Amino acid sequence: FEQAIRLNVMLFMFNVFFPMYPMDGAQLLVCSLQLFCGTSAKCTARVLIYTSGPLALLLVIYSLMGMRSGGLQSGLGLYMGLMFLVETWKIRGLLIAEKLYTHPLFELARSSTQLVSDDMGVTRRLNHAERDDNEAQARDVQIQFTELRQFSGAGHALGGPAPSSSSGVRATAGDPQDAAGNARASWLQKLEGVAAQKAKSVRQLEEERLEKLERERLAAP
Repeated sequence: FEQAIRLNVMLFMFNVFFPMYPMDGAQLLVCSLQLFCGTSAKCTARVLIYTSGPLALLLVIYSLMGMRSGGLQSGLGLYMGLMFLVETWKIRGLLIAEKLYTHPLFELARSSTQLVSDDMGVTRRLNHAERDDNEAQARDVQIQFTELRQFSGAGHALGGPAPSSSSGVRATAGDPQDAAGNARASWLQKLEGVAAQKAKSVRQLEEERLEKLERERLAAP
């Protein structure tokens, strides 16, 4: 019974305090660096590679030295060490190819949105890039917020008469501003007619249809 307890304690310490992926210690290290320390995904991957690789190599060497005496423990340790080395090599390859976001531990390497700067300013759009974010560029780009100001113009209602100018010159019949006002007025009247037509009930529509038929019958010779 005491040997079983001692074995479980040793396995717990090996699993938690030796950050070799895919053990829990590596996952705790990555999550702690990214969530609590604010470390970037690329920096966290480098830390994991530089800790997991040497520890896995030491485990392989220790298992090879223990195989002289035989036993299942040395073979199991050798298998685990080789597995840790392979996983570390895969993470290194993703770091070089800038595809860390495809790894379940480094999904934060590519954000779901990105800031795009153009002539209209800085906008946030969906990130469709198949590579990790450029960290230096992401830190440099910032959103510029404009100051909110209260509207101070004179203004007039759509479709209403245009305000007279301060110079006292009246708009002529061919004035583009007058034509634009008439166009807006007709457009508003059309919208009001469509809204009134939709608001009518079935009974009103039936009465209008009967009145129309009556007028056509009286107008017929």
